[in-house]
Amino acid sequence: MAVDKGKKKGAKGASKKDKPEPRNWAKIGIQLFIVFIMVMSVFAFTLNNNRGGSNTDTSSSEKSFSGIADALRLIPANASYARYADLKNDSVLADSVQKYYWLFGTLPSETVFNAKPQRDLFAIYPQGYFGSFTEQFVSLTDFGTAKVNQSYPDYYNIQGVIAKRVNSKYFYTGATKPVVSGRIENVAPTVEVMLGYNASSYGNYSGIFDEIKWKQVPTDGMTLELVGRSCNLSYVDGYYAAAGPADLTNKSPDRLYNYSAVMHLNQTPSDRDRQDLALLESAMEKMGFKSYRTQAYDDYIIIEAEGSLDACVDDMLNRWGFIKYQASL
Repeated sequence: MAVDKGKKKGAKGASKKDKPEPRNWAKIGIQLFIVFIMVMSVFAFTLNNNRGGSNTDTSSSEKSFSGIADALRLIPANASYARYADLKNDSVLADSVQKYYWLFGTLPSETVFNAKPQRDLFAIYPQGYFGSFTEQFVSLTDFGTAKVNQSYPDYYNIQGVIAKRVNSKYFYTGATKPVVSGRIENVAPTVEVMLGYNASSYGNYSGIFDEIKWKQVPTDGMTLELVGRSCNLSYVDGYYAAAGPADLTNKSPDRLYNYSAVMHLNQTPSDRDRQDLALLESAMEKMGFKSYRTQAYDDYIIIEAEGSLDACVDDMLNRWGFIKYQASL
């Protein structure tokens, strides 16, 4: 009998082992739910980054854009040149747009946007920076209170910012302020900088801005500002130049402008350089400038002058080569 009981216990144990366990439907349901969420997340990410994505623009907030220092913080690093123009606060500069080819040719088209630029940044980058094509530039534009044309089709979603397509080489962000425009290859990385994802060009010129503060070079009220890496003086490797009305209440086209420039040199100025600058001071005062003062110290040259807008622009463009030009699209 003892043997029989042992066999029964063994048989009973084997039966229990072979019997399948009941399914835990709650556990299976949670697993399926997690898989569903993962699949939908991938789908949403893919959809969000395709052309013609969601029309919801998540970055329509206004960015600070009151001068070139602000503007440089909104564009990709290593801009070789940038021009900032405040047409809203300078009627003489705004009225001169048509005669200054380097300004007229780089402003966004009023026909495309159905609005006039109020403040504008035009930045040029080294060849090949954005890709193997000619147009190595990007524009940032504030159109003020005007409603920007939204009739062009949505083309690309850049981290929630919609880029509209004008033609195969020209795109713009219809809901950002400032508006970014240029080739899509140039617009997309600029938007990413505006959103804080990548480094900006401000760091490339921060040393010059520090020098401006330290030497107390006047920059308040400047309506035309320029920065660049090279000019007509071969040993300059960075500069800031700017002009602005000396008296905003004077609306005359011949009104005086304050003009400043700071150049960083890759060598210490020689005695000959200092002599040439002294001669330049006296010559400029005979060529339309009310005053034209220069300083040379350590590895910097500073200009502080006062003259008409045309005189200031001529000095920037032809004498020093501070103003660059590349035709916009």
